[in-house]
Amino acid sequence: ALMGTNFCVSAKKAFFLILRNALRFGTVAVLGNGIRLIGFLCIMSSTGCIGYVLMDAMHPDVSPFFPLILMLICAYVVSNLFMNVF
Repeated sequence: ALMGTNFCVSAKKAFFLILRNALRFGTVAVLGNGIRLIGFLCIMSSTGCIGYVLMDAMHPDVSPFFPLILMLICAYVVSNLFMNVF
């Protein structure tokens, strides 16, 4: 529509443009997944550390293992939802 050509011609041009720049598209995809993984790890590790400190301060005689597992599962869900927005 922008160049005045029909759909098939424009689709062919777009396909070959993507094919010529496949390495760039791949690089951007890998970097995006790496940044997303770093975001997951940061959110989950900070939640785990803060949860451990709070559980240890509030209940020093109880093992914080199982509550931390539940916190990390919730942190994974929240980080997955948050990182998929960006």
